[in-house]
Amino acid sequence: MQFIKEKSFYKTLVALALPIALQDLIKFGLNLMDNVMVGAVSETALSGVSLANQPFFMFSMLCFGLAGGGAVLITQYYGKKDMATVRKVVSMTLSITIAFSVLIGAAVLLFPEFFMRIFTDKEELIPVGVEYLRIVGWTYFLYGISNTLVLVLRSVQVVKVTLLANAMAFVLNVFLNWVLIFGKLGMPALGVRGAAIATLTARFVEFLFLLVYIRFRDKVIGFRFHTLFRFKRALLRDFVRYSTPVVGNEFIWGVGISMISVVLGRLGSDAVAASSIASSVQQVATVIVFGICNAACIIIGREIGAGRVDYAKQCANTCMYLSVGFGFVLALGLFFLRGPIVSLYEIPEATKELSMSFLIVTSLIVFIDSISSIAIVGVMRGGGDTKYSMYVDVLTLWLLSIPLGLIGGLVLHLPALITYILLRIDVPIKAILCYLRMKSGKWVHNVTRGEIPQ
Repeated sequence: MQFIKEKSFYKTLVALALPIALQDLIKFGLNLMDNVMVGAVSETALSGVSLANQPFFMFSMLCFGLAGGGAVLITQYYGKKDMATVRKVVSMTLSITIAFSVLIGAAVLLFPEFFMRIFTDKEELIPVGVEYLRIVGWTYFLYGISNTLVLVLRSVQVVKVTLLANAMAFVLNVFLNWVLIFGKLGMPALGVRGAAIATLTARFVEFLFLLVYIRFRDKVIGFRFHTLFRFKRALLRDFVRYSTPVVGNEFIWGVGISMISVVLGRLGSDAVAASSIASSVQQVATVIVFGICNAACIIIGREIGAGRVDYAKQCANTCMYLSVGFGFVLALGLFFLRGPIVSLYEIPEATKELSMSFLIVTSLIVFIDSISSIAIVGVMRGGGDTKYSMYVDVLTLWLLSIPLGLIGGLVLHLPALITYILLRIDVPIKAILCYLRMKSGKWVHNVTRGEIPQ
């Protein structure tokens, strides 16, 4: 198995992976800080907000899928140096995302209680989540556009600007959380409502910054807003063909992950809080791995678009072992730091003990998932092999984890920790299937056209 030794490759990888990892660290770190600060209000507040964020999590998976599907085409056309087609794909991706953002955001604002009752039957949690959703629902439209702009700019190797946008949002959100949740600087203590206002304000600033950049400062894509909702038929067919599996993958997988909250939400607020802590910590712990994954997607897509398939395969092999190596180190770090992490939360002792147990399982997941993550997000997506990654991601979750978790938690009434393990049983199976696919080399697909018809 060949590995890349040239320093130029690693310089490019670091130049892409590091800002992306920092972006994800900021994004997930923001979720973690929200959890810690809302958790200081009460366990009920933490659990209610965690469940209220589940519709947004599914929405974010849909947005990530749409933008990720567009990135499959963008990276390869960028490698081919066909910027006119890149602009067309960006326009299609943004147009479709805007439509979904308006529809889903409106649904959440109009029916917040309906969405809360999907995830829990605990009456004390529903009013908390409804209060939060009535404000945060406005962020769906802002996030849909911002997230798409971040991912399409990444696809053409523009990462520093998107990092700056996320950093601004992070600092502003944490500051406003402190002011509005706890009533600092003469402001009233608004609790959960303050957290929602802080999130909305930070999302708006991020949205405005990226909008101004893409219109007035961007020199790579050259996108113009008047091209929105103007589709080229042939390119639209390609977009649907290659992006639909990515959208299906991310959204259906996101719904499946939310089913974990549905199950745990019926086991009690301690299980919800422990799961929320484990999820937030896992996201922060894996930012380096996902930085490598996203950088690999960009590099591999670019090389395949440029016709350098053998080099793209070497990139895949190299990134696989880098991902697994970092995954192992991060898993060890999470395992040994689980105590100090849980101590940050002002929650009952029983919930802390359950959180510690959840984090032991999570540390193992971090390591094993480093295999499937690089394969699905990096190699197969960059190589245009979107259908296989969808089948693996979705079927292992829905045919194994979800049924076992539902039976274990809601039928057999097993302890929360055992139920949580059953709900994550898809992780090792998926890793094996992804590794075999990478070894086969069948993931390479050139998705570009010689000429785009008008």
